[in-house]
Amino acid sequence: MSNEHAPTTPAERDLKKLLEELAVPFPPDYVRWRVTNTSNDKKRGQIVAYADPRAYTDRLNALFTPQGWTREYGVETMNNITRVKKGETVVTGKVLVTCTVTIIGLWSHSGTGEEWADDDNGMTAADAQAFKRACACFGLGRYFYDFKAPWVDLDQHRQPVKTPMLPAWAIPENWRKGLRPPVGNGNGTSVPTGARSQGRANGNGQSSTNGVPPNGGSNGHGANGHTGSANGADSADLDARILRMERAVGTAFYRSILREYGRVNQPKLIRDVAIKQRVLRILESAARGFNRLDGVTKRLNQNTVATLLAKLQAPPLDAIHDMKTLENVVFGLEELASPNAHHAA
Repeated sequence: MSNEHAPTTPAERDLKKLLEELAVPFPPDYVRWRVTNTSNDKKRGQIVAYADPRAYTDRLNALFTPQGWTREYGVETMNNITRVKKGETVVTGKVLVTCTVTIIGLWSHSGTGEEWADDDNGMTAADAQAFKRACACFGLGRYFYDFKAPWVDLDQHRQPVKTPMLPAWAIPENWRKGLRPPVGNGNGTSVPTGARSQGRANGNGQSSTNGVPPNGGSNGHGANGHTGSANGADSADLDARILRMERAVGTAFYRSILREYGRVNQPKLIRDVAIKQRVLRILESAARGFNRLDGVTKRLNQNTVATLLAKLQAPPLDAIHDMKTLENVVFGLEELASPNAHHAA
């Protein structure tokens, strides 16, 4: 039976090929690894894969030429935010960056990035984060979210002793042959698929998504430059993805986000697709936050955690229901768990 959605014109076939090439993994030499968590003795670390923003730029230039795409940045700041830095509670701010990537004649996608204002490289990091998230909406670099974060041995500089081997599906040649990352099927096993996973939960009910923090948002612009809405199938897919996030963030947090941003208690009741996308991005970000929270609390004793919660006037960890509190607690605990922090053992 023929596929009614298959491209029929040369232009459609060319566009399909371009989008497929956007999604192809970067060459192995472009892939870097970042340590995100360490064991108590600092001899083991959990690492995530990423690529430099220049790799993203090179891919866009190669496929569309430097004149065939643009990116624009918007910067905002948030002030009077409390965080814990080097064991001390400080009042600082955040830099919020929005990057919009436009492929000329096609469409635009936007992504956001944020960093603490008092970090020396905060603006650069937020810029890179926003740009990568926008690119991920086109499929470029999206595969990093399907990596598992392995634990490896670290050297005296707390860097991986040995560079991990990339999975077979993350090699460009194998990807073009049809290999894709496994996705959990809900029965404790995995099945190969071409679809990307969103908000997969581990045994603790937390998101196992890692890599560059997820997902940039779409600005809803179609090829004609006008704001549009998704069709019924796209809306149903968003509903399903949002529903899956309940397991990753917990029912209380999930319902709180739906009420705050969607004014509903079920995603299908949200009529505006842009709001659905925003709710999904927030829930995916929260899932990554809870995953980090789970990792860092395993490295600190309960007294240290309780002291920080008291300083921030935050509720118990299982009662956190908003993004600002989650961010403050995660960043605070990660500061306390850093090698240079001074706190009770």
